Amino acid sequence: MSTTITLKELSRVSGYSVSTVSKALNNKSDINVDTREVIKSIAIKYNYIPNTFAVALRKKKAKVISVIIPQVNTSLYGSFLFNIEKIAYSRGYRVILFQSLHDISKEEEFLNKSNDGSVDGAFLITNNKYVINSKQKYHLPVECVKIDSSLSEEQLKKISIKCFSNLFRRINKT
Repeated sequence: MSTTITLKELSRVSGYSVSTVSKALNNKSDINVDTREVIKSIAIKYNYIPNTFAVALRKKKAKVISVIIPQVNTSLYGSFLFNIEKIAYSRGYRVILFQSLHDISKEEEFLNKSNDGSVDGAFLITNNKYVINSKQKYHLPVECVKIDSSLSEEQLKKISIKCFSNLFRRINKT
């Protein structure tokens, strides 16, 4: 079966309440093991995929970070992005990418878009002191990063790890 089914539809097909289906799919101990297995097999049969946006709303964590980068077609920024994505994916985060094309107004626009609750934190790669100094006006953690072409691949990797660790720590404080 190629189409997906919603939690509500899965509830109707299985004959169990939405609450029971949700608890069964999340391995809650107050649901009988046999009931869990029945619901899980129906979920597999109907290609059930949890709605990550609904889960994010409930948990108040989107498991998404935005990366605002001047451009992706240079080895400098591409290497930084590669390292950030690698770390993010290993921690269960998805990445939304914005290219500012070295435009200050785009950096601010993308920070505003990231500030709507759809992401947990943001990386901003910029040399713009105004945006760096105004990052406090955002509700989400923002890690501003300045990198230049004098950095080696190994230095970029270390900076990426340090920056992600800083952002991750700040995300988990909120």
